[in-house]
Amino acid sequence: MNFNEETKDYKFSGTPYIIKMGLTPVILVTPKVDQNDSLSKTIARYVSNQTESSFLININETNIEDNLKPLLLNIVNNQNIKLLISISLSNQDNGFDLEIETSKNLQAMFEIIKNLNKNFNQNNISSIYNKNYHEEFKYNSVDIIQISLNQKHLKQNTIENICKSLTDFIVYYLNN
Repeated sequence: MNFNEETKDYKFSGTPYIIKMGLTPVILVTPKVDQNDSLSKTIARYVSNQTESSFLININETNIEDNLKPLLLNIVNNQNIKLLISISLSNQDNGFDLEIETSKNLQAMFEIIKNLNKNFNQNNISSIYNKNYHEEFKYNSVDIIQISLNQKHLKQNTIENICKSLTDFIVYYLNN
């Protein structure tokens, strides 16, 4: 099944969030509530399926501090998560397809970020690494990557290329 066939049946409505527990120590999260943002949710679900990772997709949970974050912490602890990738849609146009931010513990792992950027570049995705990390999630034992998608640059083939890049990156991360 190709990318378009698989993702056309993804539905994102009804419950406050959708959870899938995976087999790898990686979770993809879409923390923001935006009814029009099926792109970040599609990316998280597709990449999770390709890499046997977990996902937590926020559909309409507005109480993130009291409801979503404790649930995510529970998943992180129970699944022994080592890498959290947060994906959201941005309204800012910075001239790139996406912006990458990392947790403080990942900044020291320059090779990992270099590999992520390389994967994006090989798939014709322009990315920028922002060292000014804002801590949306604070889990000391987890490497965190936040990806902000520039909605002005997203097209169907761009989304597929982002998914391929993230899939390749997760495989690299798990093998190092």
